[in-house]
Amino acid sequence: MRDAYFSKRHFLFDLDGTLVDSAAVHARAFVDALTPGHPALAVSFKYAPYAGRPTREVFLELGVQDEGELLALVKSKQQLYRDALERGDVVAFAGAVALLERLREKGARLFLVTGASRVSVERVLELTKLARFFEGVTSADDVQFGKPAPEPYLYTLAKFGLEKQDSMAVEDGESGIVAAQKAGLEAVLIHTDLDLPGVRNVRDCETFATLLFP
Repeated sequence: MRDAYFSKRHFLFDLDGTLVDSAAVHARAFVDALTPGHPALAVSFKYAPYAGRPTREVFLELGVQDEGELLALVKSKQQLYRDALERGDVVAFAGAVALLERLREKGARLFLVTGASRVSVERVLELTKLARFFEGVTSADDVQFGKPAPEPYLYTLAKFGLEKQDSMAVEDGESGIVAAQKAGLEAVLIHTDLDLPGVRNVRDCETFATLLFP
């Protein structure tokens, strides 16, 4: 597996839960948005199955069908998350900056492929000082169907002229892995206890760096 990692020239990173520690912040924003109108959904809500999914799709899957209510919930959740960002609640994982720096030093091209809105992504990258590492960003605003559909990865490959065999996806959740695999990409898991068939779990940024740079 080490040789497979080392041979890649393009790395397509998810953002939330992969490079920044934001799962708990997203979960709280969903719960707080749901509580006024859907207290039962708020109490039972678990973020893990929806990690990496666009906000609108999450509410739809939870059963919110009215378009006006859906728009209001999406707006509320996104604002709650952005408020948390400004409070400094979202930070880069330990070792993330060092990993990205080493990859850039070795000549790798780095891209973000995320289900978050572009406004949120840009602010996260600004606050965590990660923006400088990425040549391009694909957000929920760029595609019609988010992960686990392959469109975000296929869009990124096409837009930046990347070859699948030269590229690797780095994800923290099953929906992201499924999206990457459907797009024909090799992928690894990070910052999760998930055990998916045929997918290497590299545990954290420091571990991934030891595989890439033995």
